[in-house]
Amino acid sequence: MSQMVQTFRLPAKCSASQHRRLTVIFGMCSELYNAALESWKGTYAWWKEHHNPEREKFPKGLSQSHYDRLKMFTGVRSDLPEWERLSVKVGRGVLCRFDRTIRAFYQRCEEGKKPGYPRFKSRPRWRTIEIPDAAAAMIVAPGSPRNQSEVWWRLQVKGVPRLRFRDKGQRLATALELGARLVELRVVRTPLRTEIHAVMKHPPCEMPKTEPRIPIGIDRGLKVRLALSDGVLVPARRPDRSGVKRAQRRLSRAKRDSRTRRKKALTLAKAHRREKERAIQADFRLAHALVSSYDGIAVEDLWLAGMLRAKRYSRKLSDQRWSALDKILEYKAWKAGVRYERVNPKYTSTDCSSAGTDRKCLYASGCFPVSVADWSWIGM
Repeated sequence: MSQMVQTFRLPAKCSASQHRRLTVIFGMCSELYNAALESWKGTYAWWKEHHNPEREKFPKGLSQSHYDRLKMFTGVRSDLPEWERLSVKVGRGVLCRFDRTIRAFYQRCEEGKKPGYPRFKSRPRWRTIEIPDAAAAMIVAPGSPRNQSEVWWRLQVKGVPRLRFRDKGQRLATALELGARLVELRVVRTPLRTEIHAVMKHPPCEMPKTEPRIPIGIDRGLKVRLALSDGVLVPARRPDRSGVKRAQRRLSRAKRDSRTRRKKALTLAKAHRREKERAIQADFRLAHALVSSYDGIAVEDLWLAGMLRAKRYSRKLSDQRWSALDKILEYKAWKAGVRYERVNPKYTSTDCSSAGTDRKCLYASGCFPVSVADWSWIGM
């Protein structure tokens, strides 16, 4: 039994007044985050002033738990009218984000990694409203008594602008009909648009246990992005960054702290975002082509974080987007009922190129002639 968590990115229609309201909420969230961080730092600074850290350890009783912060926020919220007019889940989302930051900091310290001390967040750099434990009633379908529109869905959360968004392809509606549960909502402001991210948890489903009839093994490289066990080679990604470089040069020539520089910085952010979205769409097309052609897929379970430490090839490795493609391919295979497995990469390339005897990774048996398929339509 496997369970899939999926995030739907839904572009929203946002008026000028709604943009201003979102800016106010982003500022409130950053202030709450900074207050929690200041309390966390201040407690340790007070203890360090009255004790010797070399002889004593910081007592766990002085550190606030996540539930202590939630309880304190409930009391603070009753004293501040701006938070009283806003849903309590918005503030809880900020504190959940702070709790993840602190736990990640302690984990890096225990593992001996570079700690990366948590930093304060400025108001302009806070661009997300998180609503944990979201209810399905927070997104109102068209044609319902609370939404008379025939096309537009609506976001309905206390204090948050009622943003309109469309469900293209009826993906969200289909997921809700099939029993998926809404677990989190996010309102995200990107350089290009305002988006609503709906995180859905699908009910468990059984994967096929039968032996696949058309299995495929996927080997990854730098000269070619993917080498399939049937001889098909997917060309390596060579992203076109001409627009990003041009925007970067214009930004470098702008006068600091000027209005022109802020405009060109926004232009550069939009160029980066467009390049990223083109790469994501190309990965979805590639995953769709693989899932449509084969009923069993095996990929190498590589330690990508360790491979990226090599300075010589780190840029080329990042350009291939292996980790992002794996997540998309796993979701596509789960949705289509295709068997998907991650296997130990040890000797897989050798076995595949010689006789394909490694049956545990679904490699097809026999040797195949090497041929280059026409994958130009993917637009990588």
